[in-house]
Amino acid sequence: MQPTQNFSPEVKKIFEIFGANIRLVGGCVRDLLLEKKINDFDFATKFLPSETTKILEKNKIKAIPTGIKFGTITAVVNGQNFEITTLRKDNETDGRHCAPEFVDDYLLDASRRDFTMNALYMDSLGQITDYFDGISDLKKQKLRFIGDAEKRIEEDFLRILRFFRFSCEYAAELDSEGLKACTKQRKNLKKLSRERIRQEFLKLIFNQKKERVVTILKILEEEKIAEEIFSSPLDISAFESLQSEDQKLKIATLLLNKNFKPEEICATNIEKKLFNFLLSTSPTLDLRLLRAFNNDELVWNFCLFVAAKNNLPLPKKFQKLPEFPIKANDLIELGFKNKELGDSLDKLKKLWAKSDFELGKQSLLDSLL
Repeated sequence: MQPTQNFSPEVKKIFEIFGANIRLVGGCVRDLLLEKKINDFDFATKFLPSETTKILEKNKIKAIPTGIKFGTITAVVNGQNFEITTLRKDNETDGRHCAPEFVDDYLLDASRRDFTMNALYMDSLGQITDYFDGISDLKKQKLRFIGDAEKRIEEDFLRILRFFRFSCEYAAELDSEGLKACTKQRKNLKKLSRERIRQEFLKLIFNQKKERVVTILKILEEEKIAEEIFSSPLDISAFESLQSEDQKLKIATLLLNKNFKPEEICATNIEKKLFNFLLSTSPTLDLRLLRAFNNDELVWNFCLFVAAKNNLPLPKKFQKLPEFPIKANDLIELGFKNKELGDSLDKLKKLWAKSDFELGKQSLLDSLL
């Protein structure tokens, strides 16, 4: 199959208006060769950002200066976004930021990238330029840093985590030189923002190759890389046992304990709600009571969490509960109000739960008399 067969009309349009002065670059080229689904098509061009903008606008294509400092203009074609970035080399890097210099040489642009398989360029005819044997590495399932691994990491410390994430997806085993460099530079992870760490780490643990993810996580622990990110150990055995694809629950099972700090993973409000529920709920609590006061998705996640953490079999999947037969107005009509009203509703819910959700409205109301 020719890679160009996967070019959408939008990609073809960009090639058409920029001519020979633009190429696809990076992950999209890699994944085209692997015949994987492409989510983002990124382009590299010799044109400066101002020239890129003019060309797009001349062809009635919206141009957004999303990363103009780094030479990136986003082209919006038929509602789809495509990043077009000027060729550059990175000067004065400190592991977090760099001072880019625009160039007109694809080799210089390739030399600043992280891994050989991510430094591939493809033209409109599907011809590939490969400066560092990236295609060979791709075929061998080998992830290699371009040039000196330590220097590549010193340019951006996030490449430590990217090394493990990309190795999980594309490599048969970890490159020894790359692993050695990542381990040596691990303390520099503390210099990165939590947002950047979250993005890379979650991409790793959400990978569908669970056995491979577990292997990588064990190496992160063994090489003391994980402890540079989190204040408590990873619960890898629980993560491995978890029988769920729920992403929030994966995070919780791997990281959650009484010492866990949600800010370490930049937890969202939804994640915090789940974390609080899982930590504050006793595993010995009657499930019927839990279900009476919480939605079944939350309670089922709790069951999955407890089973994974304690290596226990799962309970049977819940059948749908009948609707709680008592409304607040039912008690208001009987003269209940304020705190007494709330306490009475809670009392009736507990009674309803202990009856295996069988007591009806009148029986529950009679219990208050």
